[in-house]
Amino acid sequence: MISGLLGWTGSWRSRLVDGLSGDVLEIGVGTGANLPYYRAAASVSAIEPDADRAAEAHRAGQAAAQRLGIPVRVDVAPAESLPYADASFDAVVSSLVFCSVTDPRQALGEIGRVLRPGGVLWMLEHVRPQMPALARLATFVTPGWQRIAHNCHLDRPTVEVLKESGWQVEILRRRGVLVKLKAWR
Repeated sequence: MISGLLGWTGSWRSRLVDGLSGDVLEIGVGTGANLPYYRAAASVSAIEPDADRAAEAHRAGQAAAQRLGIPVRVDVAPAESLPYADASFDAVVSSLVFCSVTDPRQALGEIGRVLRPGGVLWMLEHVRPQMPALARLATFVTPGWQRIAHNCHLDRPTVEVLKESGWQVEILRRRGVLVKLKAWR
């Protein structure tokens, strides 16, 4: 099952970002796995709270920038405090990030602040399972899991938090605990 989920995730990385145009911000870029797929963007900025991972993403971004001709910038910052001016981006991307963000509501507020009018948040996230038994299991496992998996909360109700925070949400695909969606205000 895990390999199937990971295969689905890998195939959706390119679909998540490939057609995005304009100025794009990626939240929690990690080591830069999505960066080679931004083929239509005018520019890509990215944040990563871990300095070592950000350095690796910077290298991946520079390689992608040379190959694709798109400027890529990677900054060390948390999603809850974005170092960019209001209305700076046409699109924001998060890919398996919101399970580990310390304060999802604050991060969503920051994303809303930096998005231009009409901008869209594109997400590929694992979320709290819909089946009650699996949801209870995720809640039971989360305290131990978050200690070994960089603060990952398996029971994070990301879709519900988006809606409660005033975002319009369209679920594009749901498969097990993974959901691909777009959100806008």
